[in-house]
Amino acid sequence: MRPVYGSRWAVAVRRAAGRAPEGVGLVGARQVPQGAGCAPWLGHMIGLVRDPLAFLVSQRDGPAVVRLRLAGRSVYLVNEMAAARQVLVSSVFDKGGPFMDTARILVGNGVITCSNDDHRRQQPVMRPVFHREQVARYAPVMGDCAAHTVGGWREGQQIDVQAQMYQLAAQVVARTLIAAPVGRAAADTMATALPVLLEGMFRRMLVPWPLLHRLPLPANRRFHRAQARLELAVRDVIAQYRAGQAPGDDLLSLVMTAGDDDGRPLDDREVRDQVLSVLAAGVETSASLLAWALHALADHRDVEERLWAELDRELAGRAPVFADLPRLPYTRQVLLEALRLWPPTWMLSRVTLEQTTLAGFPVPAGADVIVSPYALHRDPAVFCEPGRFDPDRWLPERVTAVQRQAFTAFGGGRRKCLGEQYGMTETVLALATISSRWQLHKARPTPLRSLPRFLLTPKAGPLILTRRTAPATRRHADAGAEQ
Repeated sequence: MRPVYGSRWAVAVRRAAGRAPEGVGLVGARQVPQGAGCAPWLGHMIGLVRDPLAFLVSQRDGPAVVRLRLAGRSVYLVNEMAAARQVLVSSVFDKGGPFMDTARILVGNGVITCSNDDHRRQQPVMRPVFHREQVARYAPVMGDCAAHTVGGWREGQQIDVQAQMYQLAAQVVARTLIAAPVGRAAADTMATALPVLLEGMFRRMLVPWPLLHRLPLPANRRFHRAQARLELAVRDVIAQYRAGQAPGDDLLSLVMTAGDDDGRPLDDREVRDQVLSVLAAGVETSASLLAWALHALADHRDVEERLWAELDRELAGRAPVFADLPRLPYTRQVLLEALRLWPPTWMLSRVTLEQTTLAGFPVPAGADVIVSPYALHRDPAVFCEPGRFDPDRWLPERVTAVQRQAFTAFGGGRRKCLGEQYGMTETVLALATISSRWQLHKARPTPLRSLPRFLLTPKAGPLILTRRTAPATRRHADAGAEQ
């Protein structure tokens, strides 16, 4: 099995090889400016723990790269778009650092977290499942799942949007990517376990002291129980596929039949990492995006009415299909704007494989580097009125090359999210299905707030369902009123 590459591993290797001094990071530390708000002894931990999103945005007022002191180590934070793109695109920067090291606690060495070298081997196995033709095959299933979800809703019902979207995304993953019978149980387990896991991983990222997280504290026990349930569900999935009960044309079937560099099949640990990567990414990112979009629509009636106008004009009450996607540009713009303001992965991290220069500053080998899509997406030099929810900023005639480059919700370069088209297809179809049939409005005037855990989730109250009249019925009623 491949080794797990993290920032501390990379530093150790370079020290052993004599390519980095014991005090690795001191070269960069002398020249890269220190970030604002550094406290004695605790460094930047107070600001990051108290309000991590505000802290990262505030650092953007400083130089393009600043050095943070976190848990006794130096971390380099990128505050400028061009430098962030270099981090995401250049092969000098590998998966590692505080975010990726923590992600490996959940998903191991899967396609999301593996090193660049392992990614060259894993990507060809995963990529065919996310080709446009394959996504088009998944689209009817995605539409069916969305229709099934809203089919159970009732007039006047209050719903927890995040929980509903978790269940919807779990259905989609279980019927497309991991389609054996036990795949649904594993996806449902992931959906219910994710809130506990994300909270625990957030603590482990900010306070990377393993002994603290082994103490029999209630939060630690909840985390370990959720992790154990998920591991058991994944073992059941692998056992069913090994027993010859795989559908044969889903993602996991391809992974199970793939070989390593010598043609040997992947072992259970390697398969486990890919299953967890697919479950985590497939459930959380789509569910969060839909929840953010629905909460935003409840706050912006003008946007909602324009969305309805597009859906009524193009769909006229019928269910959306894959061929409708080009005719639903405003629906996509609503989702892109939700991704800009509230990217689920609000922090990315990398580790430098060799000494390099970033925005004119020298950064040593083995250094942890952080990029915050959340902060970069709020740069007023790139996005006019960055705090405003404005889907029109994604109109073809308004979007700029700089804007596209600054949009890092899907990552960038060779490590850009493989499932971008899959996820956007799923969420466009789901949002079109939901908003064609229902209006969701607030049960009480609770402000929409960001809850920064390991991934970014919405913190808001329940929404109330009001059924929309079908377009044909409205046209008939309008004609009768005119007579």
